[in-house]
Amino acid sequence: MRGRVVAGLLAVVVVVATGTACTGGAGRDRPRVAVGGQELSDQEYRYGQAPRPYRAVTYQPDVVLIEDGAEAVRSVTVDGLTWTLDTAARGVSDLAPGSVMFASSRGVGRVVDVRHAAGDTVVTIAPVELTEVIRDGEFASEQPVALDDPIAYSAEGALWTDESAVTEAAETSTKTASVRPATFTVAAVHQAADPAERERVSMPHPSGVPKGVSANGFTTTPRCCRDGVGADLTYDDGQIRFRASVLLAMQNPSARFRLAISGGRVDVAELQVFGGAGIKVSIQGDSRVGADRQLDRRFTIPVDFTVPVGHLLGIPFTLSASQEVLVKTAFSARNGNLSAAGSYDIRGALGFGYRDGDWGVSRPEGPIMRSSLVDSIKGISVGANGVVLTYKTTFTLGLGVLGFKAGLHFGFTVSTGVARGSALAQFFPLAPGTRGIDCRGASLSIHLTYSVGYAIPEPVVQVVNFFLRVFRARPIAASGGIPQPPGRMKIFDRPQYEPAGCQS
Repeated sequence: MRGRVVAGLLAVVVVVATGTACTGGAGRDRPRVAVGGQELSDQEYRYGQAPRPYRAVTYQPDVVLIEDGAEAVRSVTVDGLTWTLDTAARGVSDLAPGSVMFASSRGVGRVVDVRHAAGDTVVTIAPVELTEVIRDGEFASEQPVALDDPIAYSAEGALWTDESAVTEAAETSTKTASVRPATFTVAAVHQAADPAERERVSMPHPSGVPKGVSANGFTTTPRCCRDGVGADLTYDDGQIRFRASVLLAMQNPSARFRLAISGGRVDVAELQVFGGAGIKVSIQGDSRVGADRQLDRRFTIPVDFTVPVGHLLGIPFTLSASQEVLVKTAFSARNGNLSAAGSYDIRGALGFGYRDGDWGVSRPEGPIMRSSLVDSIKGISVGANGVVLTYKTTFTLGLGVLGFKAGLHFGFTVSTGVARGSALAQFFPLAPGTRGIDCRGASLSIHLTYSVGYAIPEPVVQVVNFFLRVFRARPIAASGGIPQPPGRMKIFDRPQYEPAGCQS
């Protein structure tokens, strides 16, 4: 459909009701969220709004709309991949492996397995691209979508947050080891010695911004979004300790978007995020074991911050922010420690645009240094020490849950590295003319990423494919859509050294 149909954006009003219990479902206290003047039910708050047929939108022929939406949902596993639905709900009986389930703004995916038990239908899905759901349609925001008061959905307990499961999935990703089909069938908590046998956890009710969320051995406290998107990170195994705080500072962030699909092809895709203000980073690390062992951990923070946009031509889009982290240490001697902090200003919109095969990316102004990482480096060790921290926040306009969203994705990645040479140079000066070994160095780089489709972090996709083998399903790729692989642009890369001779 090439005719232009621009849907007006429904206003999102968030009202906090003091002491008022939710109606329907869990009956717990929660903020009252109204979309387009209508308050979300407890089921909609938990599982998302239902799609509605609309004559200006054509779905792909294998898409099955669950018109009862969230009201048909009995439970969802915490990873968002298995949905238990009321068998009697409209559309549920049409679900079959190979079809695309569209149950709600959070329940969208390619069906890989359908099972029936006690009046319920248990459906397992895999990620899809937007064009696997929508064949024709044009959507746009007429006013900015505010990210001030999102709903925080926790995925703590998903297999891909478990350190042992991540390790096992990585080790078996190149093997053909068998997995028993019975291992992932019951939605309950069962701590098994073998992570492949751990039964899956049901998704918890959203309950405010979670603290102390575990992911791949780290404890994280994420935050979003009125003042920015970021997280506090802690790791302590008795041998290595690490603490960090990182923030993409923002001032009342909001976003605009436009999407046009015709004949199952993306013609136009635009996503702009406003309110960028700066970057703040602090790092502390120490090691009792030195070179004997290091940290090398990549993980997704299992909290999805989501704002319901409302129905655009019957489709309940959401705007969300998610976060990924990479930590590496390089301690060369026992009992070494290292710390640093820095802050930088940025200005301007973040985002990208695509039209008929051509891409454009919005480059923010800056960063302008407020306080230097290299000037703040402290630490004592008889050997050289270093730490690398990479943080990525991704803004997504689309459909789905957590890292499996189909939509428009824009990522902002900050990578910092800090290092210091041996402190012995302070006590045993080298001969005149010899380069000192008490060097300090720091680097800051910024990358932007963009795509239309889906993009799953590598550790997550390894665990998901490990799980999908239960159903003998075809492995999913880490990304799908355009461009392929997702676009990436470096906009800043600058190292600093003190003294200057350390650079050589």
